[in-house]
Amino acid sequence: MRHLMSILLVTIVISGFCFAAEHPEQRKDPVVADEPGSAIGAPTALRLRIVPDGFQLDWTLSPQDPGAVTGYEVVRASVFSGPYETVGNVGTGISSFIDRTAKPEAIYFYKVRALAGSRYSPFSREAAGEMPGTP
Repeated sequence: MRHLMSILLVTIVISGFCFAAEHPEQRKDPVVADEPGSAIGAPTALRLRIVPDGFQLDWTLSPQDPGAVTGYEVVRASVFSGPYETVGNVGTGISSFIDRTAKPEAIYFYKVRALAGSRYSPFSREAAGEMPGTP
């Protein structure tokens, strides 16, 4: 009986933990990003498409744009794990960038992060693409 009660108690504790992890509305609100030293939200929904002169990257702006965000940094790598190097920067309110330096028949991985003065947001999720070769 004691063993059964222990299992039941562990199950209740784990269920409560899973509910809190699955329901972000149960967590405390994050620090407002406009406060000095506070976190900057990452850009989201990074998408890549092939255009005539390269790759066009589009994303959803950081939650702090407009506001604390002063621009965005676009980075690229030839393998998922990096290393990533900066291929461009755009100003606040801009949610797209065209990489005209991509070489044909090469696969590239891209990420974007917001800048707020000397502070950076986390990177977005990666987007990948391969520039087609010439026919």
